[in-house]
Amino acid sequence: MKPEVKAMNDLLDALSELAARGWTAREISNALERALPAIPRPTIEILIGLTDGKLRANPSRGPLVIASFAGVLLRQYDETPLTLSEWREIRDLVSDCADELDMDIVAYAMSLIMDYGAL
Repeated sequence: MKPEVKAMNDLLDALSELAARGWTAREISNALERALPAIPRPTIEILIGLTDGKLRANPSRGPLVIASFAGVLLRQYDETPLTLSEWREIRDLVSDCADELDMDIVAYAMSLIMDYGAL
């Protein structure tokens, strides 16, 4: 198994556990930092807010959505179905953090965002 795929699976497991019992922003931050060590802190900060919102809105789907977002950032998107709104969230995240992210990540993400009609 590729390290990126393992990181996504580990993140999904960690977020599912948090969603089942309640969480703190620090726990979300720790889970994201473990899964995405090469992602700049400003991007992680935005992801913390997105994760908190997704877990509150839908504890059963939220972890999967955030793990899919991580897959995009790791350039390992696994084709988990995302809604147009979710694609727009990842678009906004990548756009807001484009200066900090590796250009290969930005290009990969924007290509997917275009493919899924969220540009």
